[in-house]
Amino acid sequence: MQEIIDIHAHVLPGIDDGAADMEEAKAMLKMAYSHGIRKIIVTPHYKRGQDPKQIMELSRKLQREAHKIHKRFNIYLGQEILYYEDILEDLKEKKALTMCQSHYVLIEFPPMVSYSRLFQGLRKIILARYVPILAHMERYLCLRENGRVKELINSGCILQMNYCSITGSLFNRQVRWCRLQIQQGHIHMLGTDMHHLKERTPEIERALLWIKKNCSLEMYQSLTGSYALNLLKKENNKQECK
Repeated sequence: MQEIIDIHAHVLPGIDDGAADMEEAKAMLKMAYSHGIRKIIVTPHYKRGQDPKQIMELSRKLQREAHKIHKRFNIYLGQEILYYEDILEDLKEKKALTMCQSHYVLIEFPPMVSYSRLFQGLRKIILARYVPILAHMERYLCLRENGRVKELINSGCILQMNYCSITGSLFNRQVRWCRLQIQQGHIHMLGTDMHHLKERTPEIERALLWIKKNCSLEMYQSLTGSYALNLLKKENNKQECK
């Protein structure tokens, strides 16, 4: 099986609501590695006025810790950005970070956002020649209406879902809907969205078992890593944190 790439992780210590300190971050890395994750794009929440150099330095420190676990365990830098009107200006000025210095942007919205607001925001990013990755797409209730998920995909948006959203009981409507989106080919990539050791953890084993049982090998590979390689290619100015 291919290496698993996690494109959504709040493991940088003390920077947002993720890992509290380096000790927790190291423990999260060990757990992630034990579940087969070999590359992580760390995506701290963007805060206006934040110094990108601080995030870059933290990612380099975390890379050194990852290499202590295994020399081929690699950390890359991105950011999760809550959509706001001046996002394009801050991306252009590199105040807000893209994924691995590529044209991909991990973007989120408030859970109760209207579909028109979500669609228009993503369209604005696309027209500026970025590729938006909609973070944890399952959170947006406006996407439950027929045709809207496909419309986003057709417009050029990439959809990311959290691993934990496909685990649970078949009697859970949320779980059934999420699994259906995967089986219908609507989801491009999965991510842990890891925050801590006891909740929103790097644990993905149950999700992987369901995917292996219910999806093709090609879909499994795409969801867990092969599609994410687009974010790491040299032609997208890949930068591995050292």
